[in-house]
Amino acid sequence: MGKKRLTITLSEEIVKKVDKYIDGVQIRNRSHAIESLLEQSFSPSIDTAVILAGGLEATKDSPALKKMSDRYVLAITLEKLRDVGIDQVVICAGQLTPQIKAIFGSGASYGVDLVYTEEQEPLGTAGALKLAERYLVGEPFLVIHADVLSDLDFGSLVEFHLSENTLATIAVKPAMGTKEYGHVYLAGNRIVEFSDSSEKKGISIINTGMYVLGPEVLDAIAPHSKLYLEKDIFPQLAATGELSAFLFQGYWFDVTKDTTFAEAADAWEL
Repeated sequence: MGKKRLTITLSEEIVKKVDKYIDGVQIRNRSHAIESLLEQSFSPSIDTAVILAGGLEATKDSPALKKMSDRYVLAITLEKLRDVGIDQVVICAGQLTPQIKAIFGSGASYGVDLVYTEEQEPLGTAGALKLAERYLVGEPFLVIHADVLSDLDFGSLVEFHLSENTLATIAVKPAMGTKEYGHVYLAGNRIVEFSDSSEKKGISIINTGMYVLGPEVLDAIAPHSKLYLEKDIFPQLAATGELSAFLFQGYWFDVTKDTTFAEAADAWEL
């Protein structure tokens, strides 16, 4: 596709903000930064994300509070959300809420507005999400497990979800012989079966812990009940044709494990 040369005049303040996006790799120069920002502004977007940060079982050693060089894992995720235009992030942190609040506060220094929900009893991933319902009215939202890091393009995931016209989309990834993560079985872009484990060997399609959900999904979660997205909600959606799969093959790490945490640190070159 051809390009046209344009001349524009910007204030010094805006130029400084544009220059912050230049990293010399993905964004090579000022012109590339402006083009990238314009593309983001024209793309379908959502405003809110939920981070599932551990529930009552979480400890002070939670992956969300591990550090890569001088940055918390959770900080990396927040910065990535900010860069795709997410301005409100709900953190479901359970007993970790005081520690996370002490570190991240209102989220202003990360360019997002942070709000927190706290379980008083174990509720599972779906039950914890239900507690955040008052922040998730009317529009689709992202859901991300705090113990995963990925170079997934959240903007592309959202655009795909909106084009599929289903209630939920899971980002999935091929993996060799992996049993410990949720597995999906596909027919085209639709997930026709979802299981939290698998006995099959060879190439698997796994759940990466990154989703876009419509607000209608919350209606299927009974209040104050211990329920899991992976065991209780996604299988129902798959059975009714309301669960889509966004297949990607980039970086993805479960940083709960020391070995994969080290691999993630190397990938981010921190």
